[in-house]
Amino acid sequence: MTVMPQAKVNPLVPQLLGYSGLLPMLACLGGIWLWPHLTDQLTYIAAIYVGVIFSFLGGIQWGITVHADATTTPDAGAIRLIIGVTPALITLCALVVPTLYGSALLILGLWLLLGFEWRYRKILVLPAWYIPLRINLTILLAGSLAAVLWLTA
Repeated sequence: MTVMPQAKVNPLVPQLLGYSGLLPMLACLGGIWLWPHLTDQLTYIAAIYVGVIFSFLGGIQWGITVHADATTTPDAGAIRLIIGVTPALITLCALVVPTLYGSALLILGLWLLLGFEWRYRKILVLPAWYIPLRINLTILLAGSLAAVLWLTA
C-alpha cells in the first residue's frame, strides 16, 4: 500500500468522527427497544442512514481517483469511478424494496466495497489509518443494521 503523508490529519480525528457516526444506529436500536410501535419507521431510518454512509464510501473512491498518483492506468481509474457511483445506485434500489431485503443488500454492499478496497490496498494511495478504521466501522455498521433486523424479527 502506498501511504500518503499524514502530517495534515491527526488519525484521532477520523477515528472520532467515524465511531461517532455509529451513534444514529445506536439510537435506532435503542428506539426499537424502547418504542416497539415505531419499529417499522426506525428500521427504515436505519437503512437510510446506512445507505448514506455507503454512498459516502463510494464517494471516497472518486477522491482516490482524482488524486494525481492514485492510479497506475486509466482503466484502473475508470473502474474506481464506476465502483464509486455504484453504492448510491445500490442505496436507491435498497430503499425502494422491502426493508429486510434492502438492508441485506446494503450490508452486502458494505462488505463488497471493503473487499474491493482490501484487494487494491497495495496500489491505493491511502493514509495508514484508513483500512483498519474501515474494517472496524464496516463490522460495526453492518452489525448494527443486522441487529436492527434481528430486533424486528
